[in-house]
Amino acid sequence: MRYKTIICPVDATELSELAIDHAVHISKVSEAKLVLLHVVEKWYRGLDVVGKSDEWKKLHDEWMEEGRDLLNKKAAKLSDVKNMETVLRDGDAAHEIVAEASERAADIIVMATHRYSRIGKIFYGSVVDKVTKHSPCPVLWIFK
Repeated sequence: MRYKTIICPVDATELSELAIDHAVHISKVSEAKLVLLHVVEKWYRGLDVVGKSDEWKKLHDEWMEEGRDLLNKKAAKLSDVKNMETVLRDGDAAHEIVAEASERAADIIVMATHRYSRIGKIFYGSVVDKVTKHSPCPVLWIFK
């Protein structure tokens, strides 16, 4: 199969770097577009307490800027990747990853997972599980 579009959700973890390495390799081999995606969830998770004040808007803008900085740093390390794009989204991570893959008709999502235990999944949830259940394309799980 020849991939055209690869979505790689990223965050600031070391595990995310491993997923990026795999996504870059697949991108180079298949000459596919690599889309580095970062989802800012902090605002979404705090919607119940968030007001419409200027302070909250400023905080939201700061979180979005941190996300943009993270993407820029990740992209700068990948200067040898010819066809790459960064995307910043805001909301529930699993929903936004699936939405991006759907909108782009992605061929594969390459993402890191922490391999939580069953108890861990109850308390933390699993973004990769949710993405896999709703994804319009295959999901490659990267774990250490």
